[in-house]
Amino acid sequence: MNTKKLESIARKFPPCITRLGKRAAVRIRGREQLNACREGYKEFGAQYSQPILFIAGLPKSGSTWIEKMVASYSGYHEFLLPEIAKHELATGGSHDFELPRGMFDNMKNMLVLTKMHSHGSVNNVRVLEEAGINYVILHRDLRDVAVSYHFYVHNTPWHPEHKRHRNKSVQEGLAVFCERMLPAYIDWVKSWKKNANPEHSVQLRYEDMLVDPIAGMTKVATLFQLDNSLETITRIVDAHSFKKMSGGRKRGEGSNSAFARKGVAGDWRNHFTTELKKRYATLLADFLIESEYETDDSWVTEEGETTP
Repeated sequence: MNTKKLESIARKFPPCITRLGKRAAVRIRGREQLNACREGYKEFGAQYSQPILFIAGLPKSGSTWIEKMVASYSGYHEFLLPEIAKHELATGGSHDFELPRGMFDNMKNMLVLTKMHSHGSVNNVRVLEEAGINYVILHRDLRDVAVSYHFYVHNTPWHPEHKRHRNKSVQEGLAVFCERMLPAYIDWVKSWKKNANPEHSVQLRYEDMLVDPIAGMTKVATLFQLDNSLETITRIVDAHSFKKMSGGRKRGEGSNSAFARKGVAGDWRNHFTTELKKRYATLLADFLIESEYETDDSWVTEEGETTP
């Protein structure tokens, strides 16, 4: 059975059942993906100098968008390490996952594209470096991440944090995220900035990708030594526009239950109350300036409407 269909069916059942369905889907998908990676190498492996491509994305930062565009190159197939899925189901996220030493040893003679939410710990960077793998890092304004996270977890029964979001308003869910996830997500961005090797990596912001996806995707293709011609990059970007990936919605036209929910930057302004701004600012104000999302802390006191 198609794993996406299996997950869709699982959503209709209680959380304990949906988690079992998710685990089953992960096992099935893992086998299917590895077989596809082997077949891709047999047919196209001679065309590429980097058989294993790695994307590290902060959760809810558009990493699936990048992944789908990279997967456009013939022969590459997505592969999710089953241990990561198990870790996420058990802990509520894979942002703190430590890559096992030698995890790529069994991926020889495959064309593998793997996207993970793992942080940039010294261990994780070492594992990538020892395997000779280049990597793309993607992050996003954490205020927008918080909004997307709440909507996603609210609609995902198998997620361990679902019980903390399912009966919450958006503002209540944002307060939960601030308390439980925000510090770790700040550390996630800082870890990659501190530890990533700039000679073997590219760091992108989701907001910059929205403004100029061709420039961003060109950086990705160049790092991975893929065809980075303007013709190829334009074709890939056009094929993965928000409208096409969301089933026809225009960018900014939201669907709170869809994975590709809205596809814009700054949506947090529609949901943050004054109290939430102050609460987030205690952890986030300096970080936003350091990361060039803000030039000062005036966002905390600026007036604006929120959507209940």
